[in-house]
Amino acid sequence: MPDAARHPGLDEVVAQYRVPLLRFFQRRVEHFEDADDLVQDVFSRLAAQDLAAIANVQGYVFQVAANVLRDKARRANVRSIMSPAPEGFDIEDEAGFSPERILQSREALQIMIAALYELPEIVRVVFSQYHFDGVAQVEIARRTGLSLSTVEKHMARANGHLLHRLRKAR
Repeated sequence: MPDAARHPGLDEVVAQYRVPLLRFFQRRVEHFEDADDLVQDVFSRLAAQDLAAIANVQGYVFQVAANVLRDKARRANVRSIMSPAPEGFDIEDEAGFSPERILQSREALQIMIAALYELPEIVRVVFSQYHFDGVAQVEIARRTGLSLSTVEKHMARANGHLLHRLRKAR
């Protein structure tokens, strides 16, 4: 019973949303057995939240589910990028990672960092939390006290500014 006292409503949320979340994930993942793990991930994230303070629990539950799915996709993408190269594979020949290409990438990174610092601090914070820390926009809005719409506008402003600066540098 101590868990219920710490997380009011969690048991009810689990009972109400377990099956809908399973269906949600089963429609979106390749392997059905992954859906159970993803549902558990959603509930573990919800356990850390004050569910009583959330106005639209259903919307929040499925936003968390979408974030879990996005995180799974990111991890899969990183794993595919980080997989070891087959023996005899020359990364410089295959991927074009020549010293010149590496230098261009470093210059682009420096341009992006400089462009980030040209933005107002709150826009930079929103962008950094989303892209570098993997925080969902809904959570950023909650943390900063901004509306979700404002967070989305800050993201759009930051992305547009960075793209503009990168294109200008070419």
